[in-house]
Amino acid sequence: MHRDRLIAPILRGAARLKRDQAGSMVIFSLFIFALMVAMGGLGIDLMRYEARRAKMQATLDRAALAAADLQQQLAPESVVRDYFAKAGLSDGLKSVNVIQTLNSRTVQVEAEIELDTYFMHMLGVPTLPVPALGTAIESVTDLEIGLVLDVSGSMGSNGRIGRLRDAGTDFIDLLFANTPAENLTFSVVPYSTQVNLGQTAALLYGVAPLHPYHGCVQVPSSTYNSTAMPLVGLLHSGHFDPDSSSNWYGGMGAPNKNCRTDAAFKVLPWSNDKAALKSKIENLTPGGWTSIEMGVNWGAALLDASARPVLNGLITEGEVDASFAGRPFGFLEPDVMKVLVVMTDGENTRDYEIDLPYRTGLSDVWLDGSDDYYVASIEQYNRDGDWWWNEPFYRAKTREWVMAPQGRQLTWPELFERISVEDHAVHLRYTQYWDRSTRNYWRGIESRNDKALKDQRLSQICSASKDNGIVIFTIGFEVNDAAAEIMRDCASSPAHFYRAEGLQLASAFTSIATQINELRLVQ
Repeated sequence: MHRDRLIAPILRGAARLKRDQAGSMVIFSLFIFALMVAMGGLGIDLMRYEARRAKMQATLDRAALAAADLQQQLAPESVVRDYFAKAGLSDGLKSVNVIQTLNSRTVQVEAEIELDTYFMHMLGVPTLPVPALGTAIESVTDLEIGLVLDVSGSMGSNGRIGRLRDAGTDFIDLLFANTPAENLTFSVVPYSTQVNLGQTAALLYGVAPLHPYHGCVQVPSSTYNSTAMPLVGLLHSGHFDPDSSSNWYGGMGAPNKNCRTDAAFKVLPWSNDKAALKSKIENLTPGGWTSIEMGVNWGAALLDASARPVLNGLITEGEVDASFAGRPFGFLEPDVMKVLVVMTDGENTRDYEIDLPYRTGLSDVWLDGSDDYYVASIEQYNRDGDWWWNEPFYRAKTREWVMAPQGRQLTWPELFERISVEDHAVHLRYTQYWDRSTRNYWRGIESRNDKALKDQRLSQICSASKDNGIVIFTIGFEVNDAAAEIMRDCASSPAHFYRAEGLQLASAFTSIATQINELRLVQ
């Protein structure tokens, strides 16, 4: 009984304590507070981690880019270590790996530091690793450039040829200032009525010579649909004067107005000789009609890998440096950019070709001495009044018909080396036929390609070039609206076309050089 009285109060107190929950909120609140402190501490540690990581990654990126710069003269690893030292992160730099090639540099940098934690150590994480990794690459794209320049007769007016010389040489300087010479390949392609490849290059393209005036090539129409120029099927352009006439049939002499053969007009292929390139441009002279499509056709052909046999042949002949072996590179070759820069001061005009029957073989003309011509042309009745009818040969010097010629029978190339096509018709035919048939002997010997056909061919070769990834810049120098539209269509985009007046030509070439350099660098 006594024992029950002692136990009863204890049991009643325990029951009362069981029913009383007032202290439970305090415990829960203390738990929540502790959790909030822990989360806040974790956030602080994470913020410190991210700040340190961002600083190290930014330092690493700047260091890698600076070290990868090909114009950087210091050792790439030294550049990286200097950046980390100045940022107070030297202890975190783990490795610097540099891969250097002829035209590129790759810098790989790895870094890591240990960050002491303020709060996370209470969770058993005393430090956090802060890693950073980055790679920077700078590659200098190999540049293959075709500089296609108008040197037609109109370039001789208003100081145009002088402005072209100045702008062109500045263009060369700008590109060499920003690109190592070993990464540059230039071909300078002057054009007027024709393009003159030079004797050796023409022979390497499989052109069989017809006469001693070498370099100009008659190409099939199909070549304008492709940048690849075939090594078979090309013809030596006829050596003749398609336009001129003289007061006397021997007055023409040897100049070939259809294809200029002066040294200044010949193509300079595959060169990175800065002095030679500038000299080529400085010595350009104007003369002839305008054949933009021929300039672009050959400019594109010299960028096409199909021209390698020609280049290799020129190396063998000592006309191109051996360092260019293996070029032109293929269109799919990495780190290669191919560019055409096409300049004109007008529109396509005309060009001529000797028709096939008059390219080779004996002509109908004999030459005695230096100026005594006989032509096989049967006299109609008694036109010279000597009472000898239907004599078979006309002697132009005395304007009479004879029974037999004197001297040597000329080949067609020999004949047109001496006199123009018009002189052949007028001075050797007109006395007998007057105008009714003389024109047939003039226009029936040559074929003329006019503007419409030439513009069509230009459009074709521009499209073929762009389809192969060639970047085309065009310049219309003091041109009319129609010519500007044609050159704009040829360019890679309207932004790649420049219309220039006067001194603006230099600005156009400068802008193109700047764009080429920007496209060339890949970081």
